[in-house]
Order: sequence, then C-alpha cells, then structure tokens
Amino acid sequence: MRAPIAPRPVRAATLAVALSLLSAAPLTAPAHAADTPPREAPAGERVVLNGGHLDLTARLRNGQLQFKVKDGTVAGASVVREPSDVLLHFDPRHEIVVPPREEVPQFEGFGEPGSSLWVDKDFEVKDGLLWPGWNTLEILPADVTGGVRVTFPKIEGPGRFVLGQWADDPDMGIRIGVTVDSAKAEPGAVDLPVFTHAHPLWIFNAEGVHRITMEMSATLPSGTTVSDRETLAVVVGDDVDPGTVVPGDGTDPSPTPTPPSTPTPTPPPTTGAPSPSGTPTPTATPTPTGGPSATPTEPPTPTASPSPTPSVTGAPTPPFPSGDGGAPPTTTGGGRLASTGAGAALPAGLAAAALVAGVTVVVIVRRKRAVR
Repeated sequence: MRAPIAPRPVRAATLAVALSLLSAAPLTAPAHAADTPPREAPAGERVVLNGGHLDLTARLRNGQLQFKVKDGTVAGASVVREPSDVLLHFDPRHEIVVPPREEVPQFEGFGEPGSSLWVDKDFEVKDGLLWPGWNTLEILPADVTGGVRVTFPKIEGPGRFVLGQWADDPDMGIRIGVTVDSAKAEPGAVDLPVFTHAHPLWIFNAEGVHRITMEMSATLPSGTTVSDRETLAVVVGDDVDPGTVVPGDGTDPSPTPTPPSTPTPTPPPTTGAPSPSGTPTPTATPTPTGGPSATPTEPPTPTASPSPTPSVTGAPTPPFPSGDGGAPPTTTGGGRLASTGAGAALPAGLAAAALVAGVTVVVIVRRKRAVR
C-alpha cells in the first residue's frame, strides 16, 4: 500500500524568489553533454515517469519524421520510447497554490488565489519534479526547410492544460506567456527551430487523466511534408492511480486471434484382416475324446480401473489494463511506485487433494472340480 503524499502549498514569497531567479535564466535550455547512446525501447514497454528530465523529440529516419520521448530520468542511461508507452504523473509534489495577486501578479488568469495548480520543475527550484522539454537536436538545418511545427489536434481532460514560456514584461519583469491553451477552440501551436533543446512551462488546473494529442511536422528539401502524430497521457494529482491508466489514447490494439487447430481424423479401428480370396478355408472337424477335461479353463480376472485424476488450473491472473498481455508499467524518476497489482495462482499441491480415490474391485473366482 502506498502512503499518500500530502500536498505542499507553495508560499507566495517562495514563488516570487523563484520567478526572480528564472527571469535571468535563458529560455532555451543548454544541450546536455553527449552520454552513452540511448537505448531504443521496444514498442509496448510501458513506463510511468513522475520525476526527472525528459524530452519530446523530433528526428528523421529513412526520410520519415518520428515523434519520440527521450526518457532521461535516469542520468547517463537515456531511453527512446514511443509516446503511447509513456505515462507522465504530476503527483502531489507538483502542486502549488495560487498566491494573492498583489504578491505574485504573474498568476493572473490561471485561477483564483488559494486554488491549486500542478506544474513542472520550471516553477519550483527543487529536484525530483518532472521537467519535460522539446528536442530537435538530431535535425540539422540542411535536413529540412524551416523548423518543426507542433500542433495539438485534440486535448482531453477534466480541466485546463497550458503550455507556456517565461517572457519579459515591462511592468512585472517576467510573466507567463501562453503558447498552447486547451480552453480555446484553437489551442495553438509550437514552432521549434532545428537543433534546439528547450523547456516550456506545463500547467494543469485539475486532477485526473489528461490526454494530449500532438502532431509534429516538417518539410523536406524536396518539398515533401513528413509528420508523426502521437498521444501523450498525463495523470495529475492522486485521484487516479496511474497503474490503472492505459497510456496513449487509452485504447489498446486488439490481440491477434489464434486460429483454431484442425483436428486430425482418426481412422476407424480394424476388426480383422480380410481373407485374401473369396472362398473361406474349411476347418477340420475335431475328433471327440473319451471324457471332459478334468480342469476347466478359469475365467479372466477383471482389473479395477482407477478414476481419472482431475487437472488443477490456477486462478486467472487479473490483467493489467493493457489488454494485450503486456507487462504493467514501471515507474521511474524517484517518485512513488504506481500500483500495478499481481496475479495469484493456486498451489500445485491442491492437485493431490483433488484426486478421486479408486474403488478396489475384488473378484472371487470359484473353481469347481470335474466329477469323474
């Protein structure tokens, strides 16, 4: 059983200090030093990330644009994953309380003072929080015409989702510039230069499951437009156990049905070999003897047939919501582990208790002596 994590409201003074520090920070995060080449995770390897650095990455492979998640939550061991296999969990450590406007005016329009928001690491100067970014470092200027455009065809969730960026303001010094807003009919788009690594602001105002569909597109020098669309699932708060949420758009591919096996027909039993000719061979007539045999032939002794032993099958294992027999997601990032559940099987020893005792049949054969 996981112990609940109490929400940690952030004081206005703390936010003000954080905002003042961030006002001097560059809007584009520096590229990380090259480390071990990232591992390519196979499709279906699901994971829950609740803390650490990761990037939504665009790259070109064989003339096609690929949208991937570069999971860097474990330092020096990056993993490239399918977005549909990744679940982000903005747990209660990411919760802040909207401060009074007169103290921190930057949150004007993001909720009433005292209400909660769930944000990424850009809002708090502390380790252990999610820090999702953009990454086009694998695309060079000669590879495409222009940059990479990210659109948001569908955003679903119980509340508002905002992607923003710190921006200069003549009155406040720094403000939250809104780039994408799910509250609008046209949520907006993000234009990424090639060979760039940057981090936007992530803001949610309601707990629950959010599904964000993004499409990355670029134009090749030939004029061909290439794109890739994926859905990223996000669990906000602790109202929903991330271990019960299917990543991606929430649907699983149907398992491939196994064709029924065709039984091999069994030939009928042979009762006897036929005579090679149509005329039967006559049998000699036995010559009678002077008297009956002194010892009659004994009837065969019947053999007791034991009852069949029933097979014992373990109780079915509760399936993870993937529906495809895949393993439950693994949690990384230094946060709480998601509850995934485990199957229970009956002990094999129960088979012995299920044996049906055979019944011993005693057959008494009486012999009679022949009377002379």
